[in-house]
This record gives sequence, structure tokens and C-alpha cells, in this order.
Amino acid sequence: MTPWLGLTIVLCILSTAASTHAPPCGSDESLDATSNTCTCNLTVYTSQESPPTPIVQCLYGQMKIYEDKCQLEKSGFNSDNLHLRDPTCIGTDVINGIARVVVATNTTSTLCGNTLTVNGTHATYSNQLLIPTRVSQSGIISKHNYTYNVSCSYSFIISVALSTALKPVVGAIDIPLPGGAYTVIAMMAAFTDSAFSVPYTESTVMYVENPLYVSVIIPDLDAASFSLVVARLYATGVKDPKATPQYNIITNGCPSAGLGELLTIRNNGNSSEARFEMKVFKITNSNYLYLFADLIICRGQCIPFCKGVLAGRMGNSEDSSTGQVGTGPFEGMKSDPTSGASDRFSWIWTVNSLLLSLLGLRLL
Repeated sequence: MTPWLGLTIVLCILSTAASTHAPPCGSDESLDATSNTCTCNLTVYTSQESPPTPIVQCLYGQMKIYEDKCQLEKSGFNSDNLHLRDPTCIGTDVINGIARVVVATNTTSTLCGNTLTVNGTHATYSNQLLIPTRVSQSGIISKHNYTYNVSCSYSFIISVALSTALKPVVGAIDIPLPGGAYTVIAMMAAFTDSAFSVPYTESTVMYVENPLYVSVIIPDLDAASFSLVVARLYATGVKDPKATPQYNIITNGCPSAGLGELLTIRNNGNSSEARFEMKVFKITNSNYLYLFADLIICRGQCIPFCKGVLAGRMGNSEDSSTGQVGTGPFEGMKSDPTSGASDRFSWIWTVNSLLLSLLGLRLL
């Protein structure tokens, strides 16, 4: 045998071995040599009336739901078509000791049919795992489809006070990190003290000229890599963020023109939290005040210069991402009865409200 012939034979053997490389199989599977695929060894399972309860894994920015593939097959369910509310969010086969099917979704309220609910302590993303029954070759269906409710909850760590307060007024939304790899939860809450320790609750009564301390925070934001800036803060008299009129309080990250006496910026654009101190004002023809914040997450710091321009790289989607969060209502917007003002609100603050309408009004 010539050296070249021997080398050719070795290469052919290696090539054949690579093309027939066996896929990894679970401990409850066996390799079908004919098709070179893994098939369930159903003899190790007992048929069950219902599918096994799914295992839910809550990760940073992601929820994964696992089901035992071969147990499903033994029990008469279709392991190839597991999906969430959105039928395009389907499962894929994985090996984790045994064969499993995993359905994954990023924790985004608009993805795969996820829903987001928020209370004073947690944000919870919920969905449903749909497990279809298997249709036999003769067309017989012997079981009904199953649906499991699945969810992941993430705690807020803004303040112990929020978790102990009775019905705090809190708003929250999920917002993608720059680049869109994961989402994080942005929360907006108001406090009645300068230490941001006494939250505004549903039973709190505020008066015109009272200080209101507003915090916008992303508890899980990596402050070493990203910063949160409130680019715009505005108020409306109703819950709809698109309603008009809108009264601008912060524009381009800085106090809106003419509002120097109403707002003090404590922190904005250099950490995972933005803090503001504002004076309560009344919107004409409304007893309620709602606040909305347009947010930007940027890489590094993006501290506003307060010259009408935001620092940082705001135009590149890889370097920044945006979202909006709101909170309210803040009720009882009238004058403090101990101040000697009228029953409604003082004429000074009536003028201020009118000035605010002229200076900060933005019609969509």
C-alpha cells in the first residue's frame, strides 16, 4: 500500500465518522442507528393522566419553562408543539440528564403573550404553557390539551418603605438594555420626605406647594456599565400619557423653561436612579395629577448639561435604549387649609398654573 493510498483511506474513515457522529441523547433515550436520531425509551415511564408540572427557571431578563419530553410522549402528549400564548414561541429539545423540552421568553411584557403585573414589592411576568395532546395515526384523540400558568417575580429593592407601605402609588415598566439582549424593570415612585423613605400612598393627601420627591429607578441596572436619565418629565390631569394638555417639567434632561422654582434635580444620568424634588401644583379643571417620564438607558454616564443638550451617545441604538414609565394619581391638589388660602388653591399658585400652561404646554 502506498503512503498516499493509506492517507486517503484514513481521511475517508474520518470523514465517514464525522458525518455519522451520534447526537447526544438523554439517559431516557436510545440512539436509532438507522436514522441516527435519539428516540424516547418509553419503557422507563408509566403513562400519566396529565403532563408533569413544568419547571420554571427565572433568570436575569429571561424565563425558561421545562417539560420532560419522554414522559409527555408516554402519556399521549405532543412534545413537538409546546408553546406559550403566542404560538410562535415554541419549545426546543435539550438534554439535561434526561430529554426535556424548554420554552424560553425574555421578560418583556409585549413578547410571547407575556403580561406584567406590579405591586409595591414585586413585578411579575406571567404566561401560559400550552401542551397539546397527540393525535394517533388512526386520527383518535384520547386526551384534552393542557394549559399551565407560569410566572416569574422580581422584587423591587428601591426602599424597604415601599414593601411596608399600604398601597403605595408605584408605576413600573420593562425596558430593554442597550443592544436589546435583556430587559430590566424601571420603577417610578413618589415620596413625601427628602430621605425618600415615606412613600406616597393611595391615602396620602397632598396640597399645592407641598414638596413631592420623585424617584425613577432600575434596581437591577449594572451602574458600572449603564446609567439612567430622565429625558422628559411631564404631567397630565388624566391617566393617559398621550392625553393633552401635557405640562413639561423636565425637557432634555433639565428643568423646563420658567420652572426653576418648581423643580430641583437631585440626580439624573449618572447612576441607576434619578431623583427629583418638585412642588405640587394643580392642573386646571382636574383634582388629579399624573406624572410620566421618558427614560434613556445609556452606556456609561449621560449627565445632562442643562443647556438643552444631553451628554452621551443617545442616537446609537447599540449605546442607548428608551422607554416610558408613569405613576399616579396624586389626589387632593388644593391649598393647605392652614395656610390661610382659599378653599380651592391660592391665587399665587393659580397664576403659576397658568404660567406653567403657557411655558410647558406641549400639544401632540
